[in-house]
Amino acid sequence: MNQLSFLNTTISKEVKRKAEKLMSRYKILDAIIESKKMDLEPRLTQNPEPSEIQRGNQFYSSVENSAITEFEIEEYLRTKRKLHLVFESLKPLQQHIWEDRYILGKRDVEVYNDLELTDKTYYRAKREMVAIVAEAFGLINNVG
Repeated sequence: MNQLSFLNTTISKEVKRKAEKLMSRYKILDAIIESKKMDLEPRLTQNPEPSEIQRGNQFYSSVENSAITEFEIEEYLRTKRKLHLVFESLKPLQQHIWEDRYILGKRDVEVYNDLELTDKTYYRAKREMVAIVAEAFGLINNVG
């Protein structure tokens, strides 16, 4: 059974760390995407990078670099869309926890005190939220 109502919220520390890293990058993904797009724009001023002749034996292809950058942008956009879908599907309480904890960088104690929650309720909601993110990104290995 792979329904959310039966979601296993017991995940490894490594999976939790990866999911929390994704959650904390949610708001900065736009800046990363825009900076990558700016890297693709043609430059009108002289470039301090060595010219083709000065590179020596190194292989260099500006077309290949552009293609790699475009691929990276697509990956960041896909990650951003997926995180947005997960965020929008969470309970309002979990959205508040995500914003306060992972976007604003507050400590757990501050978050559950601000939301006037018991620590048990807070950590249960947080654990479920992190498990949902991990599941959405395929970080949990379903072993049966």
